[in-house]
Amino acid sequence: MSVHLTFAERLTNRFAILSTYRALLRATKIAFASDQATLRASRDFARSQFREKRTLKEGGLEAGQAVEHAQGVTRILRENVVQGRNVGGEKYKLNIHEHTQRLDNDEAGRLKGTKKSFKEIKDSIF
Repeated sequence: MSVHLTFAERLTNRFAILSTYRALLRATKIAFASDQATLRASRDFARSQFREKRTLKEGGLEAGQAVEHAQGVTRILRENVVQGRNVGGEKYKLNIHEHTQRLDNDEAGRLKGTKKSFKEIKDSIF
């Protein structure tokens, strides 16, 4: 079954994709503001992934999943990634910002011990 999009639908898709891309770049800036190497690497990775997916069929299932995945990554970077900086000995200063998700003790206790590797997060689909 072939999907034929109108000009307006194609513009809407393009706008959604570009908005997602810009939001992802902003999220990398928030998460990695004080770490230029990681900031650069994360932006390069995002750029390469968007370039790789640009050949997906407009309006197709894979294209929609790719946008949803990027939006999920954006949310995780903005709300859940906090970098720390060693300030001497075993003390670290965390870069907690206004977008950082804060949990109450009950919720934090429920999540205690749950871990995911970077590879699991990178390869997951939201």
